[in-house]
Amino acid sequence: MKKFFTAWLAACCMMSFSACQSADTRQASEGTSVTEEQAQVEAIAGQLQNKMSEQERNSVSVGKLTLLDDENNAEVSNSDNHIVEVELWNNQDYLKWTEENKDMFSEEEYQEKIDFYSSNAFTSIAGVVIDGRYYTGFMPTYDYDGGEITYYVDDSISVDGELTATEPEEFHFSTFEEFSIWYRDYVDKEAEDGYTTQAEADQLYEDMLIIFNSVINDTYEILDEPAKNHTGESDFKSNWEFDSDEVTEIQDSVSEISIYDEELDTTFLVHVTLPPDFDASQTYPMFVMTDGVWRFGDHPALWNMMKNEEAEDVILVSIGYDFELDGTDNAVRAIYFCEKKDLFLNFITDNLMPYLSECYSIDVSQSGLYGHSLGGVFTHYAVCHSDLFENQPFQYYIIGSSAFWSPYFLPNEDNPPAYQSEYGYFDRNATFNKTLYVCGGEEEDADYAEYYGENDSTLEGISHFMQRLEEHSVTTAECRIYDGANHYEYIPDMFREFFLKFYGKS
Repeated sequence: MKKFFTAWLAACCMMSFSACQSADTRQASEGTSVTEEQAQVEAIAGQLQNKMSEQERNSVSVGKLTLLDDENNAEVSNSDNHIVEVELWNNQDYLKWTEENKDMFSEEEYQEKIDFYSSNAFTSIAGVVIDGRYYTGFMPTYDYDGGEITYYVDDSISVDGELTATEPEEFHFSTFEEFSIWYRDYVDKEAEDGYTTQAEADQLYEDMLIIFNSVINDTYEILDEPAKNHTGESDFKSNWEFDSDEVTEIQDSVSEISIYDEELDTTFLVHVTLPPDFDASQTYPMFVMTDGVWRFGDHPALWNMMKNEEAEDVILVSIGYDFELDGTDNAVRAIYFCEKKDLFLNFITDNLMPYLSECYSIDVSQSGLYGHSLGGVFTHYAVCHSDLFENQPFQYYIIGSSAFWSPYFLPNEDNPPAYQSEYGYFDRNATFNKTLYVCGGEEEDADYAEYYGENDSTLEGISHFMQRLEEHSVTTAECRIYDGANHYEYIPDMFREFFLKFYGKS
């Protein structure tokens, strides 16, 4: 990022700095020969082979739903209730730091700073932590009240190792609202110029609003340690979005599974919701959703479709991250859906689904995997690589509003991007034996128009994907564009329609 500092403090800122079964039950089953009935169950379950390591198996813990344990529920997550902690420095702190780091400055610079800090008494915000994350954006002044503010932005850049210095440009704003409009454009330009990613820019802008409003309203807390000591890990339980009343009604049917993956070095939080009349001796399809931070909130409506006998019984599964990761952060989502999508697919195919098949009898011939936006990019990747796995846990793949234009996705691809040839699936296979449900919202292209660049928009990407499938004579793909809907609006209707079509009771 480029350097920035407030006018009144320009000098000082320029130096800135468990298991599904009990152990006894499992041991007994491991020592028992496979009966004909068990063999039939394994055949229905697709005989998924569990490839978890011993460490991964030992990491699993199963318990009841914890999202309702305290007040960190949907009502809080939809509010502006953020924890803002600030590190305060006064002129004596800056003076001490400068003296300790004298070698960083020329003789003239050093003396200027010593003179300034010795003769000017002030307090400033030297660092900020928001919801456990270290903030790296523009800082408000210590006593900022929402009125005038001035920043100087230094556009110095490094070219071939040499710093090209320019005179800092002054930006003066009469109100916080005026500054906010400018800052939105500023971070977007930073992303466009490659100084940061768009998701990081979006997060920076949102964090800026939080810290400035906290200072204006005097709602922050004082840190007793350096802000930079914070790694960014925190409890992001409050970011999970769901209706607490609806979840309370089904909580007795929900299990919460913590499961670690070595390759990704990540602990996932998986919620399994059993159908209303679950019978452990019966076999059920399993419907798996990525983005558990949002999709767990869809469990109650689908569960009620089963209760009302509109749909056959299905085991619902949503995959989220433990509370130390913010599943709503696109920078986090991009890691698993794009940057390390191969490892995430391995986790689902060879670890999670085989593990769940040891807990429940799963009919993989009717099981499905769903992802939306970046998750839709991942679901497309998953189905296009399904032929490379011995385990075949899914028949249905639901690709929702796949963001093929995503800045996180395209740089990881060849030129042209490999997704445009379905990652060579049709070079390896003469036929396509999976069922696809591809969907989007009629009005959603406008939602992210500023990000498309020369790439397809969301709906264009869907259209071109369907054309390619037609060219390969794929007859098991359906596309549904929902009238008048934006990027996320149609999801509840899509779930209902999908369940009525594929799991509906006649």
